[in-house]
Amino acid sequence: MHVEMPDPSQVHTLSELISALRALRAGRSYADLDKAANPGDRPKEGLPSSTLSDLLNKGRASRETLEVFLRACAVPREQWRAWQAARERALTADAPGAAGLIRMTQADPRLLGVHAAIDAPGATGNLPAYILRDTDTAPRGVRNLLAKASDRGGMVLLVGESSVGKSRCAYEAIRAVLPHWWLLHPADAGQVRQAAEQVTARLVVWLDELQRYLGGSAGLSAATVRALLQSGAVLIATIWPERYTAYTAMPGPGQPDLYAAERQLLDLADVVHLPGSFSFAERERAEAVATSGDQRIALALRSGDYGLTQIIAAAPQLVNRWRGADPYAAAVLNAAIDTTRLGVVSPLSADLLRAAAPGYCDVRQRAAAPPDWFETALAYATGTLNGAAAALAPVAGSTTMGQITGYQVADYLQQHAGQQRHLAEVPRTCWQALVDYLTDPGDQTRVGHAAQHRLLYQDAQALYQHAIRSGNEQATGLLSTLLVGQGRTGDALALWRARADAGEGSARTTLAGLLDEQNRAEQELTRRQADTDPGDRASTVRMAGLLIAQGRPQDAPALWRARTDADRFGTVRSPERPHGEVTADDVAEMLMTALDIKSPHTRQHSERISRLAAMIGNRMGMRPETLDAVRLAGLFHDIGKLAVPGTVLHKDGALTQEEYALIQSHTSCGVSIVAGLVELFDDLLEPSARLLLSDAALEGILHHHERFDGRGYPRELAGREIPESARVIAVADVFDAVATGRAYRPARSIEAALEVMNQESGASFDPEMVAAFLSIADSQYGQLESLFSARPARNHRKKPM
Repeated sequence: MHVEMPDPSQVHTLSELISALRALRAGRSYADLDKAANPGDRPKEGLPSSTLSDLLNKGRASRETLEVFLRACAVPREQWRAWQAARERALTADAPGAAGLIRMTQADPRLLGVHAAIDAPGATGNLPAYILRDTDTAPRGVRNLLAKASDRGGMVLLVGESSVGKSRCAYEAIRAVLPHWWLLHPADAGQVRQAAEQVTARLVVWLDELQRYLGGSAGLSAATVRALLQSGAVLIATIWPERYTAYTAMPGPGQPDLYAAERQLLDLADVVHLPGSFSFAERERAEAVATSGDQRIALALRSGDYGLTQIIAAAPQLVNRWRGADPYAAAVLNAAIDTTRLGVVSPLSADLLRAAAPGYCDVRQRAAAPPDWFETALAYATGTLNGAAAALAPVAGSTTMGQITGYQVADYLQQHAGQQRHLAEVPRTCWQALVDYLTDPGDQTRVGHAAQHRLLYQDAQALYQHAIRSGNEQATGLLSTLLVGQGRTGDALALWRARADAGEGSARTTLAGLLDEQNRAEQELTRRQADTDPGDRASTVRMAGLLIAQGRPQDAPALWRARTDADRFGTVRSPERPHGEVTADDVAEMLMTALDIKSPHTRQHSERISRLAAMIGNRMGMRPETLDAVRLAGLFHDIGKLAVPGTVLHKDGALTQEEYALIQSHTSCGVSIVAGLVELFDDLLEPSARLLLSDAALEGILHHHERFDGRGYPRELAGREIPESARVIAVADVFDAVATGRAYRPARSIEAALEVMNQESGASFDPEMVAAFLSIADSQYGQLESLFSARPARNHRKKPM
């Protein structure tokens, strides 16, 4: 008997789908359907009764199950796609519970982050035709991964440089595979968390530029992503390669695992790498599209300086716009680029750009500036290029229409120009503009941290204070380390006391720790005072160190002045130093005494680093004065930990990102402590002690955590950009960390530590420095062995984040 098949194009709701599937069944029993689904020449796929019940009574079935059912009902294969589309329409008829959703078919690709395309004579439409990428149809390509994710939930991550077509590829893939699903384009991680708390099946979460949703306690977490995936949602995201590499790379020896949370999240994703240039097959497809009449593709194919996708997105014009700007437009653009690379994420206000720009012009350019210089410069920077991107794009707020709230640098230009300006000095006007006009507490904290690492302490303090007033907890800890590093322990205590009085438990813990450290220093100071001989130089040094440990470095010079006055009147004999002058070694012992109160282990570590760094420097043939500076820098490389709360420095467990930021600040705090102490003793120092302020000494302290591959801190310097003294100390520091162990990792043998150094050569360390150190190990192994023969046992805890 002939049975008329239902028309799948008429199926729009779940009840209509169930009725149509029952009509296809045409009275067949479950056993007959199962038998028809498995002809003798086919492997058994099966239609068990439970599966058929879900399909025919609830409309629930995977794409694969529906195809097996269609074969059992003798539906021609050419109709299967129409039935799959009917299934999608029915299952997505009702929106998930999350707010702010639209149909994927209604999504505007430009609002999703797809770059505008260049204009070309005769071009039509907002975007050029899409050139199918090789990854679109590959077995592990975007579309197959999305199809797989649509059945059980999944996350697909596209990794590629700016303007290589990541967003367009993702958009076209979803349109092809999940056209009827609902789309959420979240403003922030908080909106993603809200969606995860509601019914989210048949939902696509669009996370273009994933890094914007990560980081800090408010960032997107693996737990939130798991909740979405378990409910059947599909997440699709894009990210730049350098960000992906930074998040997924395991930390080097002795380095805290800063991105453990991000790596845990990224482990949930299926990753697709999108090349910046077209393959031969992709280019052939592009030529076919150009021949068919797409003028934008044809124009892009005629240019060979950039990749085809970059040309379509106007990347060459963006770079040329920047390079060809007049002094005033260049000033505005460079201010925007620098501000963004310092950590600003929010749109940049016109007031900020106007105030920052003058420092990028010379005195003659500033004098000759016309009255409308800023308006003209801004018009130049925001002009669209060939109908596509602008170097500086105007943006509106989330609730306003037709009102510009700020400006953002084009991604490709930021990538290109940000690298070009990586080592450029940020002018004073820009820093002041950031202090005066930044309003987002996250921006204020990030830029404050950048200012602190550039030793701009007043700017850092002002930015931290702004952020604290807005309730940013991380800024409190960073300001505290800055204050302690400047000898202003009382101000730091007041900061924590205010938060503790407001009922914050973590602030009470930190306050108690700082008070405990201060009390221990006070008790030791009181004990020593009774035994101090004013004529004993060693006693004076120790007393000064105890004052520093107590947060009273400003009182230390008085000890020396009293000693000098006693010399003058003949009450104290000091034949070796008749004028009581302070040497570099005196300053060193003061600081080591203070560090001994805070962390005896850190003092011992610092003394070993000083010896190791001097050995390496000597093998490298450094001049005597440079060698002395490197020795002192090795001794002081961790002195900034005097400013880090002991509750963080000795925490038993993983560090949070906020706590790790405090640890990172020890490099700039170290410079502050050394330079500040030298300034306090200014008139008492002997001339050779000025070595403490030499570039080699201070740069060694500030940059010893840079990595040769550019992934270190505080400035992400790479290769020979890293000062020589810092490259020496980096090798000594990590070798010691491996050979002596840390709280989260046991000590390893000298041979194993040397192997780590060899493996990290060229990545963490300068290969020349490693080669010099390995040659020392060959010729002076006995010295190394004696240096590490008494390695104290350590209590082990979890490796920090």
